[in-house]
Amino acid sequence: MEKSLLLVDDELEFFELLQFQLRDCGYKLLSATNGMEALNQARQHLPDVILLDLLLPDMDGLTLCELFRWQLSTRAVPVIMISAVATDVTRHAAKVAGARAYFTKPLGMAELKAELKAIFAAPQSDPGTEALRA
Repeated sequence: MEKSLLLVDDELEFFELLQFQLRDCGYKLLSATNGMEALNQARQHLPDVILLDLLLPDMDGLTLCELFRWQLSTRAVPVIMISAVATDVTRHAAKVAGARAYFTKPLGMAELKAELKAIFAAPQSDPGTEALRA
């Protein structure tokens, strides 16, 4: 079964590069350029993974990540944050918001592909229940 990825980024060049690289890996790609569009896409199509930029025109990626965690339909969907912001504070905030991983731009595609492979190889669990155990 083909795995689907929701790419959420408003930078057209990066977005197109990411689409090209990931489509070659056989993933079905969904896209959104802002937070509201991403919420709608996620609700309609329930992707297997969400790749989320930190800086979006209508809301920040941290808020959007939290919204994904709060919604029952998207709670268990792994979120990978991708941003040009490379501070430890932002990395920590992404983890607190519920992101599984945080990559900085320019993005190493080998690292991202390895993370996706690890996600799809592991049994899926609900991040909400994992947080309760911690």
